[in-house]
Amino acid sequence: MKFSKIAIISTGAILLSCSNDEEGPAAIPDQVPDFEEAVFSAPTDIGNPFYGPDAGQIYVYEGGEADMPPEEEIRIERRAETRTVMGIDCIIHHDIVFKDAILIEDTDDWLAEDDSGNLWYFGEAVKNYDDEGNFQDDEGSWEAGVDGAVPGYWFPANPEVGDTYYQEFLEGEAEDQAEVLEVGVTVTIAMGTYEDCIVTKDYTLLEPGVYEKKYYAPGIGFIKEEKFEDDALIETLELVEIIE
Repeated sequence: MKFSKIAIISTGAILLSCSNDEEGPAAIPDQVPDFEEAVFSAPTDIGNPFYGPDAGQIYVYEGGEADMPPEEEIRIERRAETRTVMGIDCIIHHDIVFKDAILIEDTDDWLAEDDSGNLWYFGEAVKNYDDEGNFQDDEGSWEAGVDGAVPGYWFPANPEVGDTYYQEFLEGEAEDQAEVLEVGVTVTIAMGTYEDCIVTKDYTLLEPGVYEKKYYAPGIGFIKEEKFEDDALIETLELVEIIE
């Protein structure tokens, strides 16, 4: 929700089917959004107020270990191209991650909005690089509809406190979920103070004790994240600049 699909907070996995012919397909949990019920009349016209950046913008984030100087820079933009997944035209949400000024990850996420305003997550193409900037692998890549992978919500249309949903689902491999913790809150970061924000808790049962609190501002989207392990804050990430 995957959001975080950013390197320091990513919990993504390669999506490989874990069921076999004898067992049959995995049961889909009730919290997985029902893709079959969604209608996509204009899927690349993104109106969800908690998504950013807009076309032509670049979001710049800085993050790293808690209480330490930032060691990573993340740049996010929306590509001009689109990609079709499961018959749906998706925007390409492109993020690149630098550690100590060296490229370590280059990712395209595929998103589409349904007619109700839910923003869906259809997969990602990931390129991972080593500490010297050399291509390493594509671990973390997946595509909805392939090997049993199911799309989920990047961000729902009308989140309310207590709502829970899957960002994607493949049993035993990718089970990222989110819970809406707060709505209408005020959040202050170095760039300023934002009202009517939403706070989510992102987690997966595949990694007990690890979760992220993510903060979203209307008209901007994702502005801040705090990663916890056994309730101890271990990493932070924050929006530091919007380049027009």
